[in-house]
Amino acid sequence: MNQHVYDHDAPQRTRRARWVLWTTLVGLLIFFIWAAFARINQVAHAPGTVIASAKTQIIQAPDGGVLTKLLVKEGDTVKANELLAQLERERAQAAVDDTSSKVATLQISVARLEAEVYEKPLVFPDDMERYPALVQAQRELYNKRKAAIDGQLASLQKMAVLARQELALNEPLLAMGDVSQADVIRLRRQVADIEAQMTNARNKYFEDAQTQLLKVQEELNSQTEVLRDRSQLLEHTDLRAAIGGIVKNIRVTTLGGVLRPGDVLMELVPTGDDLVVEGKISPADIAFIKVGQAAHVKLDAYDYSIFGAMQGTVIYISPDTLTEDTKNGPLSFYRVHVRISGNEYKGKTNEQVEIRPGMTAQIDIRLRDRTVLSYLTKPITKMLNQSLGDR
Repeated sequence: MNQHVYDHDAPQRTRRARWVLWTTLVGLLIFFIWAAFARINQVAHAPGTVIASAKTQIIQAPDGGVLTKLLVKEGDTVKANELLAQLERERAQAAVDDTSSKVATLQISVARLEAEVYEKPLVFPDDMERYPALVQAQRELYNKRKAAIDGQLASLQKMAVLARQELALNEPLLAMGDVSQADVIRLRRQVADIEAQMTNARNKYFEDAQTQLLKVQEELNSQTEVLRDRSQLLEHTDLRAAIGGIVKNIRVTTLGGVLRPGDVLMELVPTGDDLVVEGKISPADIAFIKVGQAAHVKLDAYDYSIFGAMQGTVIYISPDTLTEDTKNGPLSFYRVHVRISGNEYKGKTNEQVEIRPGMTAQIDIRLRDRTVLSYLTKPITKMLNQSLGDR
């Protein structure tokens, strides 16, 4: 006789199994629905280095010279127009002083000659008061020449007055026959000669002054050019920073060292302009990167969890891949430039930090949004596509 044993727990286990199954199915359904709509950001990561947007400035000795002062060292940050070094300037200064004196002498002479030619009061330029001896010498020469011509004209004027008086006395006598016509003609000629002498003296005075003025002005123009050139040579003995930046690669550090014309003394990396982070993007990511795209820059020198990331913009993508040799073999990449504004940054801590060329960084560029489901099924779909293509 068969005995049947009834399991009182079987229905309960069945219900529990069904509950677990349905819960799992519902959970999977909810997950797949969420995965089909939930989106995640796909980001390209690239190592980078901070570079200056402006080119490195070369500090040269245009005319050469002997280094007498070196006022900076490598790594110093300098401002625009700051003095970096000095070359020997005694000879250049002496040449400028000598030519300046010549130019001043000529300018004072021009003022004196213009007063003579244009018959105007003698007035010297205000800046010529630095040369009182030269001014006094030209003033005395002006007075001497003016006194000479005035004296000569005054003497001739007296002679002309006497000649006219004598002529006036003899002309009535001619009508009475007391003097001959020849005597009257002689007296008239004498008056005309004296008046001609006065005119000639006056003309010669002005002509001499004008001729001398033209000559002095020509010499002044020539010496002014010489002064400009020598002043430029003197200015070139002061080597200054054209822009704000960081000093690097000082070529000559020995005082007394000789620099030939055009020799480079040092280089200056600009810091005042916007900085650029140069990165290397994998060819697999380049299709979704465009100029103008936003990027995040994380500087290795500052902990990202503390200072956060800087905002940047993609401003350049190389037209083709570049290749460099690494320890793992050749590496192909696209070069990209991301511009970051300014050379200082306040991170999460609101603490101002300095950004300098040469710092390493990581560039994160958002490529596109993808659903979680497409991300999870990518290996499967890729494998299926490959297998369907096989013969």
